[in-house]
Amino acid sequence: MAYSDNFPAQRPVFQADFANGGRIDPRATFTRASTANVWDGSKHLSSDNLLLQSSDFDTTWFSQGLTSRTGGQTDPSGGTSGFTLLEDSATNFHRIAQSIATNGELALTVYAKRNAGSRYLNLTIATSASSTGAGLATFDLAGGATHTSNGASSTLTNLSATQTASGNGYYKCVFKATATTATSFTISLGDAATPASNNYGLVLYTGDGSSSLDVAFASLSTTGATDYNATTTQIHREYAPSLVSKSNNVGRFDYSTDGQSIAKGILIESQSTNLLVNSADFGGSWQIINSTKEIAAIGPDGTLSAVAFREGTNSLEKRLLKYYGAGGGNVTISVYAKLMGNTRRLVIREANASAQSAVFDIATGTKVSGNGSIESVGNGWYRCQLNFSSTGTTQAAGFYLIPADGGDYTASAYAGDGYSGLLLALPQAEDQSHASTYIDTGTSGSTATRASESLSVATADIGYTGGPFTIVSETEGGYGAFPRAFTLTDGTPDNRIEVHKSLDPSTSSTGWYAYASVGGATYVIAADIPSSAGASKVAISYDTNDVGYCAGGNTVGTDTSAYLPSSINALHIGSTWSTSYNQLNGHIKRIALYGEALSDQNLQSLTAS
Repeated sequence: MAYSDNFPAQRPVFQADFANGGRIDPRATFTRASTANVWDGSKHLSSDNLLLQSSDFDTTWFSQGLTSRTGGQTDPSGGTSGFTLLEDSATNFHRIAQSIATNGELALTVYAKRNAGSRYLNLTIATSASSTGAGLATFDLAGGATHTSNGASSTLTNLSATQTASGNGYYKCVFKATATTATSFTISLGDAATPASNNYGLVLYTGDGSSSLDVAFASLSTTGATDYNATTTQIHREYAPSLVSKSNNVGRFDYSTDGQSIAKGILIESQSTNLLVNSADFGGSWQIINSTKEIAAIGPDGTLSAVAFREGTNSLEKRLLKYYGAGGGNVTISVYAKLMGNTRRLVIREANASAQSAVFDIATGTKVSGNGSIESVGNGWYRCQLNFSSTGTTQAAGFYLIPADGGDYTASAYAGDGYSGLLLALPQAEDQSHASTYIDTGTSGSTATRASESLSVATADIGYTGGPFTIVSETEGGYGAFPRAFTLTDGTPDNRIEVHKSLDPSTSSTGWYAYASVGGATYVIAADIPSSAGASKVAISYDTNDVGYCAGGNTVGTDTSAYLPSSINALHIGSTWSTSYNQLNGHIKRIALYGEALSDQNLQSLTAS
């Protein structure tokens, strides 16, 4: 509802409904001298698996040249989802397969190990029924080299094969290719590291009736991702909100990430720097300790950027660590995390200067301990943040794995299974009390800075020429150094009226202050507007010796010793008179300026829920 709807006889001289309008009034000016990220309401394909019965290989899967397919075997995670494929003694193709019509950046992933004999694993992506219309990848399950080949008439390009040791003797085997059309996918046994019929996707040989492979956790992605998403009778396909980049001087209209895509208004943030270099891939000078990492999944930004952070098999701590230079003071370390089919918890720890840490249960989306918070951003992804204060300027951002029944970071010294872990993406460390939107430092080894934002409108352009006024705003958030909801000013600190919060509020529920400066003399109109803690709607009505202020439709406070500043020329929305600091660090949903001092009853009505 617009502010004026309740008061048809009293129209504002300026109003903006950012939550519903999704635009900036052409009379207003918005600036930001850098790109910046935002949840703009769009979605991306976050994860997929087109194979049915992805860990039940005697259902749905076509079989040829096998004596048996036996379930209940140990799988890479220590469960019982493994299947033994036992070849027969005929001259045959010893395989299982599914027919699927698809295309894209295909990634066929299977976990496999030798059970009996010394057979190889072959993965095939077929693009036609022709004997040359397929691509083949061969994996030496004793840890040797991989091999790929492409049929003469295949429409596959960009073939690659990788083999990575995993838990319980398995290897994660990945065959990637770009396909304009693909029709079927095969898992088969092979008798050679480089099959003789390497122009043909299927390898023909005479079985011995005793050799076998164990396979588990099969997946087929169209995005190049290799994280495992289980299926039964339906494919897996999940979409999630997209964190997207906006160009310089383009306002960011933010949306909720709870699946409802609810508009939150325009986001106004202060300048901030991501101190963690190589945030795109955890590469460069990041330390990987007693664990492994690989780019394996689609991250919250919609790109193949999420790292599979897996524990090693020793009994030492498992962590990703990055040393960085900090300013000394308030610090926030954040990262996006998602489960990988297990129940490992995440610990964020500053591991050098302060020893501060927080524990997060990704399975339930809750913070277990420590000073921080966790927020869902769709498809099992959460943004986790640790907030602390430290005088140390050389700090270390650490991300640790611990068991589901672990306590604090000390539980990271445990016996790992070589498979379990978490997906992590977009790490960030900032010299401030809260996590701002993600700032990408790429892979260059340098920090990156998002510029401060400014949104204002000249009073001359909206018909306010001075005198009594009322301002009503609806906001969400408010962090950092005295974050402003709004400021009416002449462009200097000497003449201004503003509503702000205290220095570095720890939560968005901190109460609002009303403050004035007239001719350089300062006045605290309200040290804490009554019932303003947690209130989103705040209003101030201002005339000489007659000031009213109200939040959330509650009691109106008054001040009878106030002066009107002269030469007012601008309304700053979500910031102070200067564009370089005191940003709201939150959302402006709506704001209205009336060219008169409204009554107490009007203030209560305008700010009521």
